[in-house]
Amino acid sequence: MRDTTYIHPFDLANDFGRFKGGYLFKDDNEENAFLLNSENGCSIILSSVLCEQVLTQNVDEDLAFKMIQRGMIENEACMKCQVTERVQPTFFIFDLTQACNFRCIYCFRHLEDKVHTISDDNLDAITNYIIDYCLKYKITDFCVQPWGGEPLIAFDKIKRMDDMFKQAGLYPLISIETNASLITEELAEECADRNIRLGISIDGFEAVQNMHRPLMSGKPSFDKMMRGVRILEKNEKLKNFGVVSVLTSRSFPYLKEIIEFLATEVKAPCFKLNLVKDNPVMKDAGLCLTSEQVEAAEKLLLAKLVELNRRGFPITELNVHEKLMNLLVRSKTNICTSRGCMGGTKMIAFDQDGLIYPCDVTDYKEESIGSVHDKQDLISLVTESKKSNRDFFNRKHIEECDTCPFWFYCKGGCTTAIKYKKGCVEGVDNQECIANKTLYPALIDLILSDPDAIYPLTRGRVQLKKSRQ
Repeated sequence: MRDTTYIHPFDLANDFGRFKGGYLFKDDNEENAFLLNSENGCSIILSSVLCEQVLTQNVDEDLAFKMIQRGMIENEACMKCQVTERVQPTFFIFDLTQACNFRCIYCFRHLEDKVHTISDDNLDAITNYIIDYCLKYKITDFCVQPWGGEPLIAFDKIKRMDDMFKQAGLYPLISIETNASLITEELAEECADRNIRLGISIDGFEAVQNMHRPLMSGKPSFDKMMRGVRILEKNEKLKNFGVVSVLTSRSFPYLKEIIEFLATEVKAPCFKLNLVKDNPVMKDAGLCLTSEQVEAAEKLLLAKLVELNRRGFPITELNVHEKLMNLLVRSKTNICTSRGCMGGTKMIAFDQDGLIYPCDVTDYKEESIGSVHDKQDLISLVTESKKSNRDFFNRKHIEECDTCPFWFYCKGGCTTAIKYKKGCVEGVDNQECIANKTLYPALIDLILSDPDAIYPLTRGRVQLKKSRQ
């Protein structure tokens, strides 16, 4: 890893403005350096010559102009860089069903006791609430994700909701995360016709999949899952499906083989690797990764992705993708990792009774901020909840956060993970903290030492030149 130096703010000559300060990632043996501001997430790649100008506080006009464009310098004539997000949710999840034909070893939803599916009345109330909100605020680009359980068990209700949106003249992205075992050619065709996106939960090759995700009967699930995958592969509209994989202490030793399987056998263009989160149900399960395993997993993940792309298997991982986009273009597309937790601000969850939550904390009724049946304005509900010091909106922070270069993107990590682990929101999400402190520096290393590797990892969105003057 490169040396990291903090450069304090300073005023530039000739009234160019004020440098806002930043962390410099630099290796004396390389031509380029990476400069990052932790307060606004802005960055710039500098050649050694330009880097010296910043270090000596002797920034010329050309560099000053570039740094103003990149949000590293402020003056009276330029717009200030936005660091806060206005409350306007555009991602909605709701508890469709708790019924499931799998019994994943890390599931914490007590599926043995809960098999309820949302009633039509409450489904309609939630859908109408979202419709009224979107029409009121003229929102046309939004996402709805029904979850469970296994959402395809209640596919008729998903179609009912989709029809209601279309009748209202709204066409959200409906995204379903499924175990794939219930996918048929007819269902896939209907999803394609309705423009419903399917993502598949696959934890790895056959032995890992069957270990993590057995059927309710206890029998292996791999063949049923792969049957659904092969059906999607034949559908032109659905074949580029995403994959979600959960990594536990049991599957950690096979991480390299898992990624290889997803790239070469499943041929997934992208996947998301979720490190299993601690919660009371899993207290004695021993499934959570140690701090050392989290760090090792992030390093192995990145190295394997680079290797696979060099071998001709185009694949990226969504956390790697989003973090690269954060560093390079100050992305704000991810509601969890671009600018810290956006629960309530950009994301809303509903339980089966129509109670409204800032995120998936529906097991904690005290975190409900209202009900769809009361028909109160959503933005007002979130705004008032933030003002009332509700536990979910507590600031997540420890002393180390003050000197962390990646604070803007993290801001304490996943609020829901902290709530489930501690029962209250305090401190930070330690697992996300370790992941960020490992992956971000490794990505900066890659940006500076191997810029050609960045293009496939950003899904073709960013292409870097080998040198910058």
